[in-house]
Amino acid sequence: MIEQLKFILFESFQSLKRYPLYSFISSLTIMICLIVISFIIYMSNITNNISENFKDNESVLKIFISNSIDDIESRKICNDIKQEFNFQKADFEDRNQLFNNIDQNLKTWLKDDLNFIPCLCSVTIDLNEVNEIDGVISSINEKYGNKVDKTVYPRSYLIKFGKALSMSYSIIFIIGIIVFIVSIFNISNIIKLSIESRKDLIGILKLHGANKYFIKAPFIIEGVIHGFIGFVFSSLIIFLIFNSFSLDMYNHFLSDSLISTISLQIYIYINLIFGILLGLIGSNLGVSNYLE
Repeated sequence: MIEQLKFILFESFQSLKRYPLYSFISSLTIMICLIVISFIIYMSNITNNISENFKDNESVLKIFISNSIDDIESRKICNDIKQEFNFQKADFEDRNQLFNNIDQNLKTWLKDDLNFIPCLCSVTIDLNEVNEIDGVISSINEKYGNKVDKTVYPRSYLIKFGKALSMSYSIIFIIGIIVFIVSIFNISNIIKLSIESRKDLIGILKLHGANKYFIKAPFIIEGVIHGFIGFVFSSLIIFLIFNSFSLDMYNHFLSDSLISTISLQIYIYINLIFGILLGLIGSNLGVSNYLE
């Protein structure tokens, strides 16, 4: 039994010596595939991060209350809107607060006449879909009528942002599928080449009564070796990326969203699983076509 295992392992490493260039190309293809898979997982993770952070930072309705209503009544309207529509948070700014935040030239022009300035009620919403936000705005306008002058939110920004994320993810996913398939067939071709070079040995093993699993084993392990080599290199690159880039200097929710909440260890485990899986699938495909 031990001699059989030694023979299987010895034969598994033979193609690395016979065809180092092809073995390198096979491992390199797997490495690229694993990096693409990791990038897809990363993109999915930061998409969720951006979605959550967007709701907390940008999904804000700015409701301008009619300037004919005084500050006290405007504050009451703001609180009523928050309670009636179950908004997470509502910030009220009266005329004086808004006046202090406007441009100095405009302050000079307005002087002490603040009647032109409406009170502002800013509410945080827990919605991402544009249609849902539009529905909430329609309900507010219907409920409060001429008490509300205007409701503003980043509609076009939300639409463009969502489309860009969706398109980027789709493109990367398609690239990942293509690279995955190419990796499988690349390994399969390397295994076929290895089988061709050892046809005489395979014939001798068959004459001595070796079963098909014993004959297949070295080639399947060979594919796993390619997958493991690809895993080692992809993990090294991912490790370098994790430790080379820092976004702490940027104080914005978008930069915070780009920091993966998935740990480096998880990426390493995923690379290991997919690396071995690619090696197994590719080698099995090559062996099945030639040794069945």
